Amino acid sequence: MAENNNNNKKTASKKTTKRTVRVERVDVIKLCAFWGIFLAAVLFVARGILGFFDLGNVGSTIMSVFDLLGKLALLVAVAFPAYGYVRGKAKVWKIIYWVALIVYILGCVFSVINF
Repeated sequence: MAENNNNNKKTASKKTTKRTVRVERVDVIKLCAFWGIFLAAVLFVARGILGFFDLGNVGSTIMSVFDLLGKLALLVAVAFPAYGYVRGKAKVWKIIYWVALIVYILGCVFSVINF
């Protein structure tokens, strides 16, 4: 009887460990989503404020960098929850996710770098 009771305690601790890891992962995703949106908002507002001043080429470069950083912050805010969504789906959804992610990153980079 004592052996069975000891075995139940081991099983219970294993379940708790798995749940704790899941909760910590979800908290990291929520943290990335919040700070990504917050940083994007701050950078977009800063870019808008800098637009009122005539800073010449330096100002346009700074605004382009702020714009890129804001877009990348939004990427961080959206990419992790989106991957969590497609993680349990069929392979085609994972492929769509990775293609969309690559297209978004390339769009961010090439919209800032003008040819």
